[in-house]
Amino acid sequence: MKTQVLIIGGGFGGVATAQKLQKSGVQTTLVDKKDYFEVTYAVLRESTTQGQFQGQSRRYYRDILAGQFVKSAVKTLQEHTVLLENGERIEFEQVVIASGSRYPTLPLAKSMDAHSLNDREFELRLHYAQLKKASEILIIGGGVVGVELAGEIAYTFKDKVVTLAHKDKALLSGFNQKAQRKAHQQLEELGVQVKLNSDYQPCTKTQGYQDKRSTDMLKPDMVLCATGTKPNNAFLQQNYSHILNNKGLIVVNDTLQVVGQNNFYALGDIADVGEAKLGYLAVEQGKYLAKRIVRKRQGKSVKAYKRNSFMALVPTGQKTGIVQTPLFTSTCKHLVNIKQKDLFITKTYKTFTL
Repeated sequence: MKTQVLIIGGGFGGVATAQKLQKSGVQTTLVDKKDYFEVTYAVLRESTTQGQFQGQSRRYYRDILAGQFVKSAVKTLQEHTVLLENGERIEFEQVVIASGSRYPTLPLAKSMDAHSLNDREFELRLHYAQLKKASEILIIGGGVVGVELAGEIAYTFKDKVVTLAHKDKALLSGFNQKAQRKAHQQLEELGVQVKLNSDYQPCTKTQGYQDKRSTDMLKPDMVLCATGTKPNNAFLQQNYSHILNNKGLIVVNDTLQVVGQNNFYALGDIADVGEAKLGYLAVEQGKYLAKRIVRKRQGKSVKAYKRNSFMALVPTGQKTGIVQTPLFTSTCKHLVNIKQKDLFITKTYKTFTL
């Protein structure tokens, strides 16, 4: 099989790149081990409210992509060829690596095993059943995912004891102090017990979770660990480990070209782009990269990718949240509701429409 541009990974950045290239007349083939795209912004809400979005947050790639799609994982990458786990070999002129990241401790957020849409739906229904049955829930990790998850659970299940434990002195590390303080306040108003400067670990003796920094002991019947992501770079280890930095991210230049590789590009969570790892930014990178590839194929010059300032909108339940931009930080309902309406599901698919 041959293609002009191979795209490895069907997340926000991969799909955005593929669609924009196809619109420009460039033949693309996107490879992903799943058969569906998922708006990950909506997953935590869906995990606590069955059927709220009526399945719209996930769609088959075949219903989205204008180019070719192959369901398989990448086994080995070479300069102009890729070998897939299904045994298929694809020749390409250029490759975009958009393999993303995974949550080893929280597959709820990004599934590691559900490669079909039906399996993913079943996985989420199973999680919901477990969540509904639990009475005391411990969430470890007070980053964006942990904060959002705690808020969603506490808002929907007001009868449950929800504890959010974080190792640092404030939630949302990397945010400004006002955003950290407001998020903490909103969670506590929902009844979440926030424990900072803590390190809860399993204790076999008591069959509970003990804070290694104190004598505090919890006995939750459900534990959710939201303690960070890992880049999906296993397929690069054999031939291209030299393009990775010490964090496992691909090193790119200011036009998102892989350093030292003329026909390799990378974006999103797998790449060291120099801006926050957020879905909407991966889409912006994809739009830029598609234009950059087209111009290069036409022999035209390209401008550097303009990094975006940090902006984030973090829901803390269905009615509250915090917004941080370079100019202000706010909890204004009008601003928070921009995301709360449908968690950007409609906007995401509109972006992918040719």
